[in-house]
Amino acid sequence: MQARTPLSAIFMKLRCALVLAILFAALPCAASEPLRIKMGLHNFPPDFIVSNDGQSCGGPGFELSRRIFAMQQIEVEAVCVTPARMYLLLDSGELDLSINIKSTKALAPQQGQHLFVAPPYSELQLVMYSHKNRGQAPRDNSVALIRGFDYQGQRAKLLERGFIPVDLPDSTSASDLFLHQRSQHLLTYDGPFRAYAQAKDASLLKNLERKALSSIDTFYVLSARSPHQSRMQQAIVSYAKKHQCRYIKACVPE
Repeated sequence: MQARTPLSAIFMKLRCALVLAILFAALPCAASEPLRIKMGLHNFPPDFIVSNDGQSCGGPGFELSRRIFAMQQIEVEAVCVTPARMYLLLDSGELDLSINIKSTKALAPQQGQHLFVAPPYSELQLVMYSHKNRGQAPRDNSVALIRGFDYQGQRAKLLERGFIPVDLPDSTSASDLFLHQRSQHLLTYDGPFRAYAQAKDASLLKNLERKALSSIDTFYVLSARSPHQSRMQQAIVSYAKKHQCRYIKACVPE
């Protein structure tokens, strides 16, 4: 006659089975933990804003980006940088993504590998602002602009015409130098500059002359060295398709 299995052994087997079931049940939770990526932000109001001490940054554009990537279980960390520093970190892979135009020469060594994701994030109007003659600004052809920005070839054209560049770390610094009448001209993107100037003093724009130069699109740019490039691209494209975005900035769901 076959010996019966002791009750203690049966309970032990059941206990082991229960432990294994709990462990396997926990595996999907671990697999679904959100991916974490780093996004470079420089001072480019009103979309992206960096504090005066450079220690914190965010803005409506960053919040929209967080929402887009959260839909694909991706968490976004803001990294506050100057534009020149941002390009270096994208090249090295220390940043996963940012927003930029396609023609920036500072990204040229990796231009064919960094991924600019369509549709565009926004459209910018490149303009030249100048102080009117009755102001106290110098008349020396000095032009304030952002260090590392090529401005779609406009920087080189200005140099050829005898303009003197005054390079600043970011758009706010360039705007402040110009508004304090320490340069004759400002090469800038119209929307961000007008928003910044009006927030300081709406009357400032009345004393300026404006010349439109060109229009240019900005895009999410994904680092060639980021291991998450494919997943980030999928998140952006899925959001744009779901909301039928022509420009991502303009199709915020209610």
